[in-house]
Amino acid sequence: MSDFPRITVVTPSFNQASYLEATLRSVLGQGYPNLEYIVIDGGSTDGSVDILRRYADRLTYWVSEKDRGQTDAINKGMARATGELRAYLNSDDIYLPGALEHVARAFRKNPEADLFHGECRVIDERGETLGRRRASITRFDEIVDVWGVWWKHRNFVQPEVFWTKRIADRIGPFQTELFMVMDYEYWTRVLRAGGRVVAVEEELAAFRMTSRQKSNQHERSATEMLAVVERLLWDPAAPIQWGKRVRLQAQWLYQMRFLTQVSASVARGEPRWRRLLGGLSVALRHPKVALAKDYRRRLLTAAGVPRDKHTNHK
Repeated sequence: MSDFPRITVVTPSFNQASYLEATLRSVLGQGYPNLEYIVIDGGSTDGSVDILRRYADRLTYWVSEKDRGQTDAINKGMARATGELRAYLNSDDIYLPGALEHVARAFRKNPEADLFHGECRVIDERGETLGRRRASITRFDEIVDVWGVWWKHRNFVQPEVFWTKRIADRIGPFQTELFMVMDYEYWTRVLRAGGRVVAVEEELAAFRMTSRQKSNQHERSATEMLAVVERLLWDPAAPIQWGKRVRLQAQWLYQMRFLTQVSASVARGEPRWRRLLGGLSVALRHPKVALAKDYRRRLLTAAGVPRDKHTNHK
């Protein structure tokens, strides 16, 4: 057992009886000899507690009580964690066979690394495969580039990610004021703290797409993520090279200032010339937005310049 690092897995859950048992079995069925498994249930009323009682003798700790939501539940579980490696697995996702051993082997080969991820399968409510995702992020300036990296499917998918106690102690708990992107914000802190990323070749987990999950709230998720990104892009201490920082700030201003202005103008039924003036006013207040290619393209289009006349403005 001493050859296997202790891995702590925390499962936050609330009224997920339909999937909870599959999640528990995927963790406990790993056969991993040094597992610490903690389940924090938020006071479910759908039969989840009965399921937890059936597995109680195989769980390190479990509780069912009212909490302040998913992020609070994760933090409560992590506060009890003693593992060298940590992860959380939502109660509708699953680990694939051998996942914990694959991560443990990667950790033994790369003891200086702080974050490990593999390939993640995407499944539907019945467990049928919809696709597969593999992240490609190793640096802080990549994770804050949500336009060119995160939303281009180079992102981490939450259930495939593991991290070390060492980095957890350095960066602190998940941010409870975040509802949608607490995992994304946590990973930005890992990379900002200099955490080294190691990609595990194997498929580690399956992310389940369901009609009721909060991941379907795409607009809310994007807005919350961009609020996190704003703080980082305008933080002079954040490790981003000047040129890339300016480019990403311009992209942020285009999306959150210019496009917001356009949407409001369209909603009011304003004519094109009013939208053009509104777009110019954004540049007067936020000059950096003019560095965004999309801003220049949209402005020229709004002014009625034919597309073939402004291709040189890319």
